[in-house]
Amino acid sequence: MNWFVLYVNSRAEQKVSERLSLKGLEVFCPLQTEVRQWSDRKKKVKTPYFRSYVFARFDTKNRTKVLQTPGVVGFLYWLGKPAVIRDDEMQEVMHFFDEHASTEIVCESFEPGQNVLVKEGPLQQQKGVVLRQSKLKVVLQIQQLGISLTAEVPKDKVVSVE
Repeated sequence: MNWFVLYVNSRAEQKVSERLSLKGLEVFCPLQTEVRQWSDRKKKVKTPYFRSYVFARFDTKNRTKVLQTPGVVGFLYWLGKPAVIRDDEMQEVMHFFDEHASTEIVCESFEPGQNVLVKEGPLQQQKGVVLRQSKLKVVLQIQQLGISLTAEVPKDKVVSVE
């Protein structure tokens, strides 16, 4: 039996994994916990690391059964054939997620002019002022030694200071 990469409908990764497991197939769909901000609350949600993809191990004679599973769009192809992942490679990927998967990813929202502290990376322990932000990064102005430095820093490496 080989591991295949299945392309699935958007946001259907977990449902497809469940459906394929119920059919007796070995499935891998690693999830991460994120804190999502709504207007009235924050909530922890599980999202897949590989959006729109699910890994499944099955014999090629079960190909039709897999493709008929609701939510499965098709296979990921390589050189005109469904991509096959060797078992030892897949075991390494699974081991990596068992050992190193983060339990929570928090992306705060920052306001322009807000004072922040860089908690990790090359600018660790530097204080700065938020100029603007994107979905995952903030642009900071850092004053030090009489010069002004503008740096783009991942949001999860910055904390608010008063």
